[in-house]
Amino acid sequence: MSSCARQDNDSAASVRSRSLRSLISLLGARHRREEAPRGPRRILRPQRAPAVLLAAAVLVGCCLLLLSPPTTAGPEVTLYVYAVTPLRARALEQKIEDSMPGVDVTVFGKLSDFKTALETSPPNAALSPRPVLASLNRGADLQGMRAGSDAEQYLLISTRALTREMFSSLRYGIVDLVERKSLPKFVAGLLGVSVAPEVQRVTKIEDLLQLLQFQTADAVLLPERFRADFESKSKMSFTILSLSTAKVGLVAVTFLSDRHSVEHAIRRLPKHVMADLGVDEWK
Repeated sequence: MSSCARQDNDSAASVRSRSLRSLISLLGARHRREEAPRGPRRILRPQRAPAVLLAAAVLVGCCLLLLSPPTTAGPEVTLYVYAVTPLRARALEQKIEDSMPGVDVTVFGKLSDFKTALETSPPNAALSPRPVLASLNRGADLQGMRAGSDAEQYLLISTRALTREMFSSLRYGIVDLVERKSLPKFVAGLLGVSVAPEVQRVTKIEDLLQLLQFQTADAVLLPERFRADFESKSKMSFTILSLSTAKVGLVAVTFLSDRHSVEHAIRRLPKHVMADLGVDEWK
């Protein structure tokens, strides 16, 4: 839920609490007046309603006030995001949501969770790398671009010397971009080989470095834009290859409903948020 919705809930709860306290004070004051000593009454004065009836009426009012649902202005549109980035899911979610008032943003750290949410509770729009959308049978209605290209270069990184003849026999690590069964074939396409290799999928960029450190993988595939940061976090010596076949589609957006309301917000994302997503414009 967005921060605005939470504030509305807090405000509604505060109003109900103050109202209840006021009613209780009123009831107490009424009771004290009823019990206070009085002078002789005039015989012709009408008889007042018993205090118990007044208390019952106030009690009913309190119950109705407490049981009534809070008035909350929910988000107008929803956006699901799955992206390859060093940022934690919650950090990226906060940055995007702060830049899109009125849009409820959910960033997923796992591809499986992203897929499940799309199927069980479809949003107005979903944003992810183009291969992810393709694996879910979704088209790219709005394509992210960087430096005029709709794809980015992936690098093959290893702590050992590499030759093309070795490619099919190595174990690889990559951040998940397609479904589990399709991932080996997808990696084979990036390597330009016909035999699908063994692949270890991870959820975060930092996990790729650990695969090499613990020798769980012989090589990893990394977006070129993360190269400098990747190398700076380790004292290991790397062999780095840039293959002409290792191109991966940048993030794109698919609209599931109400395109107009969410597209405008996406197109107005600030440059620093676009950079986190790996693009600089939409096409």
